[in-house]
Amino acid sequence: MNTEVAQIPNGVATERLTAFAIEVLKQPQIDCPVTHHFGPSIYIREVVMPAGAVVVGKRHKTEHICNMISGRMIMVNEDGDRMDVVAPCVFMAKKGRKSVFIIETARFQNIFSTDETDIAKLEDMLVDNTPLLEKEK
Repeated sequence: MNTEVAQIPNGVATERLTAFAIEVLKQPQIDCPVTHHFGPSIYIREVVMPAGAVVVGKRHKTEHICNMISGRMIMVNEDGDRMDVVAPCVFMAKKGRKSVFIIETARFQNIFSTDETDIAKLEDMLVDNTPLLEKEK
């Protein structure tokens, strides 16, 4: 299948992704189990996302390494870049919000360099927790 994807200017892409995220968050939410792993100067946040899910991530404050252990998803960054992510693979994620469509159940890891082990502090350090919707508060 050949799909054409138009390049969308950064500001417009960010606005569209935010509007999309707001609509997704109005829908019934599903549970995606998260596991936290810690090692010397490393934090790994692992999530399992079911096939067919649309997932809107929080806005990451920094670039970081990602590891797709299993599954397949289409990821769209705030700048409009689109990436077909097929396991197994490792890649550098841009800072900012991502939205993904899970094609095959995915086991995915965000990997950060830090000695912090308090999950609440990690959330404050790594992501922008500004709510998109009132129900996120």
